Amino acid sequence: MSLNLVNLKKVFKSDGVENTAVENFNLDIKEGQLVTFLGPSGCGKTTTLRMVSGFEVPSSGKILLDGKDITNDPPNKRDISMMFQSYALFPHMNVRENIEFGLKLKKMSKKEIKVKADKIIELTGLSGMEKRNPDQISGGQQQRVALARSLVMEPKVLLFDEPLSNLDAKLRENMRLEIRRIQKELNITSIYVTHDQVEAMSISDLIVIMDKGKIMQVGNPYEIYVRPQNKFVADFIGNVNFISGKVTEINENGIKVFNAETKKEFTGYSNQNIKTGDEVYMVIRPEGIYTEKEGRENSLTGKIEKYVFLGSNIELDLRLETGKIIHINEYNMVEKELPVTGKELEVFFGKKNNWIIKK
Repeated sequence: MSLNLVNLKKVFKSDGVENTAVENFNLDIKEGQLVTFLGPSGCGKTTTLRMVSGFEVPSSGKILLDGKDITNDPPNKRDISMMFQSYALFPHMNVRENIEFGLKLKKMSKKEIKVKADKIIELTGLSGMEKRNPDQISGGQQQRVALARSLVMEPKVLLFDEPLSNLDAKLRENMRLEIRRIQKELNITSIYVTHDQVEAMSISDLIVIMDKGKIMQVGNPYEIYVRPQNKFVADFIGNVNFISGKVTEINENGIKVFNAETKKEFTGYSNQNIKTGDEVYMVIRPEGIYTEKEGRENSLTGKIEKYVFLGSNIELDLRLETGKIIHINEYNMVEKELPVTGKELEVFFGKKNNWIIKK
């Protein structure tokens, strides 16, 4: 089922004071897509999710499910399931009873309930645990039960509100892959709320970056990371270096930017409507900077401030003459010597690793 969020706005009122939690939110989600809402605490991602589920009523705007307006429908009339941070399992019911509970409320036949539950139990890897109570299984298994309970209802849309936040790092990694596998297998339209960047990058078809109730950028993981459209998005996802400057020339080889502090000109790319004379930021990821030139157009020189050896890679800080610190992440250290603190070093980055955005 497709889901369209049109000009959604949510204003909370407290003691006569209005607080806008979500504003001008427009998003089209295609059938079978998994879309992640990502942003800092208080950015409006959970409020938006609650409006989709029906637990919050929008102050204005529309929610369309396969073209039908469900904006004012109660939660139980939306055919939408939601997984919360807490597993919310019934402690006095075993795994199978928890999973079958919603189907019994629908007054389905015993045979139909068993067929549906058996299918979901197998899909979520819970076979053999059906008679155990929640306190007799692990946190990851409890999460699977919560997922199975949502899936067995065959909702048109599945919502996740930071569902893995209670799990340890290893379990989180395993469960997010499982959620993605099951979501793709069932081709169910899904919205996933998280503050974990790695989680969002690893499972999403689309990522919606939010800040202060507004959408900052919508794109697939590659676009969000490699082609950020503003400084907030670039800074929020991963590690990054910013170098400011002024555009001096635009030609078929790229965009030339002059940095006054280093008195150097750099070449990069952009998909924004940038003109000569514009003040811009150059966005350079640490892993896009190299110690070998190999045809790379741009260079910086400084002294090695510090480094951390991490086995497969080295994280290195280079202090330029201007005092600015440039972060570098170098890989395949087997073929390279370890850096020497205080030594002068020239580093290089190609124009494809120099993404230019407007200030």
